[in-house]
Amino acid sequence: MKTFYAAVASLLLVFASWAQASELTGAWELEYAVYKNAKGEEVGEIKNKATLSRKVLSDRHFTFITWDKTGKFTVAGSGTYTLTGKDYKETVDATSEARLMGKTYAFNCELKEGIWIHKGMEDGILIEEHWRKVN
Repeated sequence: MKTFYAAVASLLLVFASWAQASELTGAWELEYAVYKNAKGEEVGEIKNKATLSRKVLSDRHFTFITWDKTGKFTVAGSGTYTLTGKDYKETVDATSEARLMGKTYAFNCELKEGIWIHKGMEDGILIEEHWRKVN
């Protein structure tokens, strides 16, 4: 009987994980971002589509591409992600920028009025990004 309950619990975890991932599945475009140093001072901001970025997520994989207003390519990457509650982690396994290769980034995220907001540290900088679903 214990085996049965363990199997049911495992299936529920798989389905819960799938349900959470499906909320993020699709194409997203960066709407806004702010970057702050350890003192909380703003060191960068993206608004008014000054930098364009698109991220596409399947159930377990992501890919992104970033370019400027003139259409000039900036960076691209791909890898796997996990979503556990509000904890989103992505690990880069292919990229055009060597410094990103193999890195895992951890973010706290939420969906709020159609906007996917995630916050976390990236190379000593606190980032907050707002993504809008485009599909």
